[in-house]
Amino acid sequence: GGGARTATTSGSSTSPTGRSAATAVPGSPDAGTQRREQALIAVLAERSRAAERGDRAGWLGPLAAGLRPAQADVLTRMRAMGVTGLSVTGVTETRAPEPTAGGGSSWRAIASFSYRLAGFDTTPRTFAVDLTVSESPSRPGMPTITQWVPSERPEPWDLAGLRVRRTDTALVLVVGTAARVDEIVARARSAARRVAAVWGTSRPSVWVAPARDSDAAHLLGRDPSGISGVAAAVDGPLVPGSPAGADRIVIIPGPWESLSAPGRDVVLTHELTHATVRASTTHSVPVWLSEGFAEYVAYRDVTLPERAVVRPALDAFRRDGLPPALPTDADFDPAHGRLQAAYGSALLLARTIARDGGTAGLVRVYRDVADPPPVWNVPPDDAEARFDAALVHDLGTDRAGLLAGWRARIRSLLAQ
Repeated sequence: GGGARTATTSGSSTSPTGRSAATAVPGSPDAGTQRREQALIAVLAERSRAAERGDRAGWLGPLAAGLRPAQADVLTRMRAMGVTGLSVTGVTETRAPEPTAGGGSSWRAIASFSYRLAGFDTTPRTFAVDLTVSESPSRPGMPTITQWVPSERPEPWDLAGLRVRRTDTALVLVVGTAARVDEIVARARSAARRVAAVWGTSRPSVWVAPARDSDAAHLLGRDPSGISGVAAAVDGPLVPGSPAGADRIVIIPGPWESLSAPGRDVVLTHELTHATVRASTTHSVPVWLSEGFAEYVAYRDVTLPERAVVRPALDAFRRDGLPPALPTDADFDPAHGRLQAAYGSALLLARTIARDGGTAGLVRVYRDVADPPPVWNVPPDDAEARFDAALVHDLGTDRAGLLAGWRARIRSLLAQ
């Protein structure tokens, strides 16, 4: 899970904007700050251009000697990943200069950047870096970067030991053995076939598999406790009214290692379904529909009895009774500790829709909720209203009819 399209921008790093030198007033309290920010922007812009050219000397030139070995490795990984369009978008000073030995000064800033991965990203990703900068009186206006640390979250190129494999359908970024790379490449290819068989196409995908759960949490911008039991998640910026264009599918190694081979295929297919749908639709849908559809695609070729697949949901229904209404978005909050039951419920709902309309009908409903025809005249920010309209238009039923069919399916499974 974790890939449902929401109505707000998600997954992008903070991008502070540097102040414009045009507003500086000589002698004002901000004049020195703006001079330093603009000087650093110039240095970072040239460094970004050097990365684009593969110019190692230009990339390392503004750095203190202690940073250069690690940053040389970063450049190698960026080039292997196909980073393009790297550009600095702003600098904000976060600590005023303090004197250093030798008459110089040291100050701190946050710098923001944007980039794309060639062949995969159709929109930019952003990231931010915490910098410490020194300036020598012998080289005024020529800052030297003495600390470079990801701000809030790292990018894959920050992972030491990263292996990069590019195929026709995937960019696989793995910390680990060559065998681990081979496995994820093969499973990503299989997932692409499964998704395309239902949706009609699959999104060229970027897969990131770090070595530690904590690394995965940092890549996702989450607290490690927030991904407990989650084997993979989609992350990327979303803008309402626009398709996603720079998603990453992050594999969380602990839960991933505990899965069987079929379980790993299910997880990767589920997440690629999210990424593909996000890249080809423009509006949010109810979370149960997003998660239920991803489960539908993921389990479509799995030959397990339905009652075994949705056992946690059936256990919840035995305990609490049949559901009085369709699931709410809050039912999928990990804090409730009932995610498996929520996902099973959503899968049963998706299969109930497909029973009446076939797989094509389920896809048609999803597409119409995510991109409603203008003639429907439903509020673009009301996912529930769009869903109700799709039920009537595509299946000739309504919410009450779907609820009745869902409850009948549950009763049948409970009786087995």
